Amino acid sequence: MKVVRSLPVLLLAWSAAFAAVATSRVNATLHYTGPAAVLSASDIALHAYNVVNYDLHMDWYDALSGKAHGFSGKMEVSFVPSLSNPLDSIHLDCNPAYLHVDSVFSGVARLGTSLSGEKLTIFLSAPLIGIDTGTVVIYYHETDPGIAPAPDSLQRGFYLYYAGENTVGPNSTEVPATVAYTMSEPSDARDWMPCYDKPSDKALCEISVRVPDGYTAASNGLLVGDVNNGDGSVTFSWKESYPVATYLMCATAAHYALIQKNANIGGRQIPVQYYVYPQDSLQAVDGSGCNIDSVISMIKFYSSIYGPYPFEKYGMTGVEPFQYGGMEHQTITTLNRSDEFNRRDVAHELAHQWWGDMVTLGTWKDIWLNEGFATYSEAMQLQHDSQRDFENEMDFYASQFFVEDSTQLRYAIYAPPPGYIFGLAEYYKAAWVLNMLRNIVGDSTYFSVMRRYRADYQYRNAVTADFVNVADTVTHSDMSWFFDEWIFDAGYPVYTKSFEQDGDSLALTIRQTQSNAPVFRMPMEVGVWSGGRMTLETVLDSLQSQTFSIYFPARVDSVILDPNNEILARYPGQSLTSVGQVNVAPATYALLQNYPNPFNDRTEVVYRLPESGMVSLELYDILGQRIETLVNSFQTSGTHTVALSGAALASGVYLCRLVAPGGRLTTKLVLEK
Repeated sequence: MKVVRSLPVLLLAWSAAFAAVATSRVNATLHYTGPAAVLSASDIALHAYNVVNYDLHMDWYDALSGKAHGFSGKMEVSFVPSLSNPLDSIHLDCNPAYLHVDSVFSGVARLGTSLSGEKLTIFLSAPLIGIDTGTVVIYYHETDPGIAPAPDSLQRGFYLYYAGENTVGPNSTEVPATVAYTMSEPSDARDWMPCYDKPSDKALCEISVRVPDGYTAASNGLLVGDVNNGDGSVTFSWKESYPVATYLMCATAAHYALIQKNANIGGRQIPVQYYVYPQDSLQAVDGSGCNIDSVISMIKFYSSIYGPYPFEKYGMTGVEPFQYGGMEHQTITTLNRSDEFNRRDVAHELAHQWWGDMVTLGTWKDIWLNEGFATYSEAMQLQHDSQRDFENEMDFYASQFFVEDSTQLRYAIYAPPPGYIFGLAEYYKAAWVLNMLRNIVGDSTYFSVMRRYRADYQYRNAVTADFVNVADTVTHSDMSWFFDEWIFDAGYPVYTKSFEQDGDSLALTIRQTQSNAPVFRMPMEVGVWSGGRMTLETVLDSLQSQTFSIYFPARVDSVILDPNNEILARYPGQSLTSVGQVNVAPATYALLQNYPNPFNDRTEVVYRLPESGMVSLELYDILGQRIETLVNSFQTSGTHTVALSGAALASGVYLCRLVAPGGRLTTKLVLEK
């Protein structure tokens, strides 16, 4: 039994200095500037403005006190015209099934409105032109369904549960503590606040919530005030100083304890917070699963590979009940209480702060840019601690995706069909796509792609074409062949093989047998087993049936396709983890990793020969085209070093292949200029 020392519950206590708002503000020019084609024609016609700031005030006092299920709100929207035409009205998303607009003002002038479907049109008192900034103030209330407790099916956007009640639904449970929270992804922000409810218009926001004494409200950004109103209520006010999409705005309130520490990221002290039910406080501090120190470690790891943590704080609120595992609200993730100390879930939602929150998808067709990136980051966080855990995680992703693909619907990652926006292809297949990209271009280039993607689109929106363009730019190549088959088309390859040996020539035939899927073009490692050791070869497979001639003077015992499990594929009759289950004896011949790697102008390749003989050492590009012959002569046994100049080569990944009497060996080289 583990003995846990008793610690006092840390209550919410903010100093004036700590609550100060970050002085640097991101101005409105950071709104999405990508091609208009990412928006539908109707969106372009309706959205003739950019939101600069949302200032939202909500009164949850009666709701949390049990007097009403709904709440009243006041939303102030500041905006600028985005077109050259005079702007005489704006359209906001507002679902009349949940929200009732009481009045709209601009200054002292009451404005006319109309509501059609879920579109609220506000007619301005005077047209705006050019760089003019307009402001409207909307008074509204969220409607009370009149049912207590309200079923989940009747709650959208704003959720309220009372301690001791039983939830209404197929998985009814008793609510442990009164809690209220918002949840919007993908398009439910319109159910709790009037807004432009598309991810392509990010804006600054300020959110304040009035709650009964004893409750704590958490929201995006930094706390700028917790005012005791003298009437049994407290108002918490939060300010987000970085652009945020409406689906990432949120508020949460409960009887929370606050566990807080700072993460030192590049000299910045980032507050890291766990808002937990008081009975969970010790677990947040000392838990054996994931605790606040674990979260700080994850922030440092992601900062090391993706660049510094992008916001002013990182917090998490635990809620119960919650229909989801977690939701990456900007700077303040909402986690299902049952998952708030789950290392994988915490790592996933934290990664979204980079991919989803800082760089936000342009449209919901691009959801893989959020979920695939966070899922692969989750796996890499495991890899940081254990390569075997990483491999097991990737195997799990593959197996789960294969089940969905074979039993439900086969669909492309880009623009998933209705009902599959959060399908496993967007999470698990997309994570594998990033893993394959990493394997093809090498670690250094892959992380250069990610850092360039961040630099080009931070605090903005990006679509799939933007990421592809970044990959092309960084790799100095056309990667469309890769993204076309893996992102824009559906399915995955199914490989079978056969081989024949005639003297020192091995004829390996690889067939792709998948149906309802493209023929894939992929560089593939092939493991040739002979005499108890495996020699790696790399081939570029691109046809439905393709035969490769490989020089191999020793007798071949067997051949394994993709022995290091680098391709999301199936190999009938061959386990995904074949190599991991056999005892690979060290090769007598050795081709060592070049040093330095990555290299700039010069690197050295070292190889070892147990016997003398004819040796060939050749350099190939990633597509298998020979670039240069480094050695082609008789070599004596021993260790040999060959210098390679990168002066005439473009940046990218290369393969260095050693052909010697004992077989062939290949290693990857990465050139960065």
